[in-house]
Formats: sequence, structure tokens, C-alpha cells
Amino acid sequence: MQTCNVHLIRFKTTDPDNKVKSRLKKLFHKAGFDKIIGKNDLTALKVHFGEKGNNTFLPPAYIEPIVRIVKSFGAKPFVTDTNVLYKSARDNAVDHITLAHEHGFSLKTIGAPIIISDGIAGRNEIEIRIDAPINKSVSLAVDLVTANSLIVISHVTGHINIGLAATIKNMGMGMASRKGKLTQHSVSKPMINQNKCTACGICAEWCPENAINVGDNFATIDETICIGCGECIAVCRFSAVKFKWDNSSTELQKQIAEHALGIIKQKKGKIGYFTFLIKMTQDCDCFGVKSKPIIDDIGVLAGKDPVAIDQAVLDLTIINNKNISELSYPNIDANTQLIYGEKIGLGSRSYKLIDEKI
Repeated sequence: MQTCNVHLIRFKTTDPDNKVKSRLKKLFHKAGFDKIIGKNDLTALKVHFGEKGNNTFLPPAYIEPIVRIVKSFGAKPFVTDTNVLYKSARDNAVDHITLAHEHGFSLKTIGAPIIISDGIAGRNEIEIRIDAPINKSVSLAVDLVTANSLIVISHVTGHINIGLAATIKNMGMGMASRKGKLTQHSVSKPMINQNKCTACGICAEWCPENAINVGDNFATIDETICIGCGECIAVCRFSAVKFKWDNSSTELQKQIAEHALGIIKQKKGKIGYFTFLIKMTQDCDCFGVKSKPIIDDIGVLAGKDPVAIDQAVLDLTIINNKNISELSYPNIDANTQLIYGEKIGLGSRSYKLIDEKI
């Protein structure tokens, strides 16, 4: 496989914003992103606005300089994400945009409009043919497909389902329509530990498909209805709900990689990636809780290969022989998404790390 360049600038969130912004601009050029953006391009900047109550999502201060650089090429950037399956302030475009504003993302602060790419209810989609082993086609958000160029801006965290949430996850899950997300989650179902369950009913209240029945002593999940979104796990206060650690994580990672392949095939030569290794927590930014980082800030990676970047993420986050995925969820092998991604043509795990002194 081809060896890909992955560029790194090291910084901490305590560094002055102006200094980081200046370095991001230089990194943009070092990574060759100036070759991606064309004049009058409608350029999507894919981000995660953070769940309500989350305090570790990427701040607008790191998005604004990237918007400004894209504008300097005569392009027309918009900052975007897609809606989620579970009950949330991000399950529809109206509340999603409102939350983005509450978290500091607005035309005034970042210099570009906020657009939710899969529409009001997550159903604005386009089928992209990929002819992969599992899916012949995947359902992706209309506006991400329609955009002329794309900058994927990811935040590295652990992940309860797949071990690592970074570049591949931000593309595969984060760019899929509701239908695409349902396809991915269909392989992964939670289960309730009857000995820990108190029958409080909170999980049933938050289940988007009414798949949970609460009895006198414990709750049960109807797997024929369950979509595997994991909302019950997120809201349970008694650790009574867990995913089945059989082959579901492996299959979910493969599904995510195949959906990421859809946007790769559709945007050949028109994608660049910024992946931030700061405020790295055990769980992803979809969790509406205040969390503490489990790894010290490292900086930001940039490149044109999502698999190479995520391989660099795993290598750079090793502490005492354990990377961020192993520190977060040691019973999940996050390498699956990289190995499978390489197999289907998503990218290469072989990379050269360029530690930029800029």
C-alpha cells in the first residue's frame, strides 16, 4: 500500500488561540489542501457541534480559521453535521442548529452558515454506489454529497461501540442519512442486566423506537424493534445496559468504513482531513455530560488519507502500551475499522509522520 504523509502540529488547548490559528493556516498549505479547494466551490466543513451538556467538543475558535482559509480561495464554505437517531437536541435540524449556536457556532463567530446536511428530519439522502462486500450502495446526506469540496474536521475520543471515534467514524456515521445510520446500527444491539436494573424506566423514556418494556423488577428490550442506537446505555444510571460484545462491534466498524467509502468515491481529490488530538475523553462528543480528558493534548493531524490519519492517532495516543481505544474500552478492537478500511480501498495504514515546526 502507498505510504501517505500525515502532518502534525503539536499544541495544547491552553496555548493562545491566535498562535494556534496561525499554525492551522500554515498546516492547511503544508498538507496540500490548497489543491482541493476551487474558486466558487461550495465547500463543506464537517464538524461535530457537541451534545447538549458536553464540554469537550471542538470549540469554534479552531473552526473559524479554517473557514477563513477556505474563503481566501474564493470558495463558499458552510459548516455542517447530520442529525442523530436517538432523542436529542440534535435529532432534527431546527434544534440542532439552535444547539450549535448555543455552543458558539454561528455566522458571526465562525464566518460561515450552519447547515444540517441531511435535512430537517435526517431523511434528505442520496444513494452512492460502492460495490463493497456488505453494501452495494450507501445512503449519505444530500448536502455533503452535493458540496464541491470537503474538509473533514474530527475530534479524537474513545467510543462505546467501536473503541475509537476519529476520522473514519466522523465520515461513516457522521455523513450518513437516517437510513444510513439505521443500516449501520442494525448489527449492534444492547442488553439489560436484570440483576442491576431497577425498573426506573428512564431508558424506556429515551428509547426512540419504544423498544423497551419496563416490568415490575427490570426492563427488557425487544430486539425486533431496537435499532441499536445506544441511547439506553447513555441514560442508564445503574450500568444495567451493555452492548453484546460478540461480533457486533466488528460488523459496526465495517459498516462505518463502507459508508465512509461512499463519500471517498464521490469526492475523489476533493477531501482534506484535520483530526484534533485534544480534550480526548473516554466517550465521544455525543454524550451530554461533562468529561475529563484521559490523555494529554497532543495537537492536530492533517492529511489526505483517513486511514493513515487514524493509524497515526492510535500510535500517538499510546500510554503504557495502551492507545486511546484500549484505555477507553479494552474489550473492543478498534483496529478493525482501519484494517477493513484499507482492504476496501478507503486508504492506507502505512504513513510517514511529519512533525511540523511551524
